[in-house]
Amino acid sequence: MAGQFITVALAGQPNVGKSTVFTLLTGLSQYVSNWPGKTCEHRCGLYRHGDVQVHVVDLPGTYSLTANSGEERDARDFLLRERPEVVAVIADASALERNLYLVAELLYLPVHIVLGLNMTDVAHQQGLRIEPHVLEAALGLPVVPMVATRNEGVRELMDAVVRAARGETGEHNRPEIREDHRAVLDDLLRLLTGRVPTGYPEDWVALKLLEG
Repeated sequence: MAGQFITVALAGQPNVGKSTVFTLLTGLSQYVSNWPGKTCEHRCGLYRHGDVQVHVVDLPGTYSLTANSGEERDARDFLLRERPEVVAVIADASALERNLYLVAELLYLPVHIVLGLNMTDVAHQQGLRIEPHVLEAALGLPVVPMVATRNEGVRELMDAVVRAARGETGEHNRPEIREDHRAVLDDLLRLLTGRVPTGYPEDWVALKLLEG
């Protein structure tokens, strides 16, 4: 990948420190970008990691990709249509279960994912034990502990991003679907074949339909 240019999208819920990570990476190179057909503006910037130039896009804070709000719709459409090489999800380590819902949705999209566990200091203060390697094994993706306010773990996050862009991080582990739901999902997939807009994975669309 020497001399190559990659795009990484920073995703996450509001107030997880995502903007802090973006500022640490991009500094004075930040700019605002519109993309075709959308009124939402994305903050963008450049970051050089060794000999790799990284285009960083700070997506709107979103709790899910269900598109219940304009921010969620814009984040979802960017990921599906622009197809960044990597999505770096920034999560609050002190509220991990709530933050992992977005990760679970992303696992059904054709993107490389890296998980940045931010606010690990807060988690430790609350008596929570964080085991990144256990989470890595469960999800099948790189997990990087971070304290962005102290610039801890940010470089390691980008190390993982570059490895993911090179295809060095293996296959993700999708959440298991209950057997009684599996048959319904298979029926939906048969109905959706050839009817889903370009760029939208059929299994992801089927799951969204099951959610109602």
